[in-house]
Amino acid sequence: MIKHKKWIGKIFRSQPVNFSRYGKICLDKNERVEKFRRTFLKKFISRIDSDKINLYPEVSALYKTLSRFHKFSTNQFVLTSGIDGAIKTCFELFVSKGDKVVVLQPTFAMVDIYCKISNARKIGTQYDKNLNLDIRKLTSKIDRKTSLVIIANPNSPTGTIISKTDMIKVIKKAKNLNIPVLVDEAYYEFCKVTVLPLIKKYQNLIVARTFSKSHGLAGLRIGYLVTNKKIAKILFNLKPMYEINSLGILAASMVLKNQKISKDYTIEIKKGLKILVKFLKKNNISFFKTHANFIYVYAGKKLNYLYEKMHTSGILVKKGLDVNGYENYLRITLCPPKQIKIVISKLKSLKSA
Repeated sequence: MIKHKKWIGKIFRSQPVNFSRYGKICLDKNERVEKFRRTFLKKFISRIDSDKINLYPEVSALYKTLSRFHKFSTNQFVLTSGIDGAIKTCFELFVSKGDKVVVLQPTFAMVDIYCKISNARKIGTQYDKNLNLDIRKLTSKIDRKTSLVIIANPNSPTGTIISKTDMIKVIKKAKNLNIPVLVDEAYYEFCKVTVLPLIKKYQNLIVARTFSKSHGLAGLRIGYLVTNKKIAKILFNLKPMYEINSLGILAASMVLKNQKISKDYTIEIKKGLKILVKFLKKNNISFFKTHANFIYVYAGKKLNYLYEKMHTSGILVKKGLDVNGYENYLRITLCPPKQIKIVISKLKSLKSA
């Protein structure tokens, strides 16, 4: 056997799904559900020329656009391949074999994968039966053996949020021990709670954002890190030759310059949520809303039946939540009224659950 890192072979990674998600109502990965308007697509396509394909990407324009948008210097950003690319870059810089990484439990699946790839010790803080998090317990796990703290806020898959006050407690504790804190704000646009302004005050703070959720560019894999200039410079050293591709740069620049696209879609999914909640309450179906763009609906013993029924109908949803007492819920990505009414037609079988 060729020499390799033995622990890598023990990591389980699920294979790609053996069916196409294209053309379906995809409510399983919290993507944009509604198609982009033709005017946007035509404008996007009209700007694709041969240079965008046969020449290497030019990233400087997007760095400048991000700088103007967030009002930070261009050298405080690092473009990445989605949020998972941002997390990977931080692992490469900060985490070594045997280090402790303090995280939420459960959280974004790639955090666990990168812990295993790094052969680090994942130290998780569990949610209680009400999906509350004990911040004192979380901060108590941060010690001198910790190399990185990762907090998704709002968190996925729980959809819960940590207040800015509690986030500062975590950041301060880590700062006192010179430990970096990576805050994953993939779902920021749906809750508007952020620690981004705190970058100016706390030198150990790094914020990750993505274009995959409210901006609707999941297929183009665009994310970025924002931090102070010193850390950004070192993170930048870890980037591949070109951070993202030319079409991603083009699309990201377009949506940043036209915030109405994201804002209008957020308004539409709020309308869809209102319709769905009204139906669930009227039919005494248990559910809980989140601070992100998804909702949990209790399916009980009908979980598998309903999941398969929706899948067969071309509606993709997610099963369960890895927290005791929440296993029999369906996670459904929020969507505009048109799609939510189709979802409701399938949920009617829960009336007698």
